[in-house]
Amino acid sequence: MKKFNIYKLISIIAFLLLIFILAVPQFFNIDKKKNAEECIKNMKIIYKGIERYMNEREINFKGTARDLMRTGYLKKTYECPENGVGDKYYMSGNYETGEIIVKCQHEAKFTDHKLPESLIE
Repeated sequence: MKKFNIYKLISIIAFLLLIFILAVPQFFNIDKKKNAEECIKNMKIIYKGIERYMNEREINFKGTARDLMRTGYLKKTYECPENGVGDKYYMSGNYETGEIIVKCQHEAKFTDHKLPESLIE
């Protein structure tokens, strides 16, 4: 029978630890939480851009993030990180009522992709 030395033990522990580290995000949905947080952050930035747009121009906003970027209210266009390129946000603003709507197109599928009520009020 071969001896079981410390090097074999360390390599087995390291291998198991590596598998555990790779498996943890899958079990606890860490990536999905990160994507939801990034989506909400994007929507907050867009919300603030629309708010500035309407206050400075005193008109309603109905357009895209690209329109806000062209007019200087956003530094770049934003997309939902959940499914990748091309996932645009729905956005509009009513100057008279002060209502601003920014919604993720995946809101029905991912219920945590919603702006907090504290920002909207």
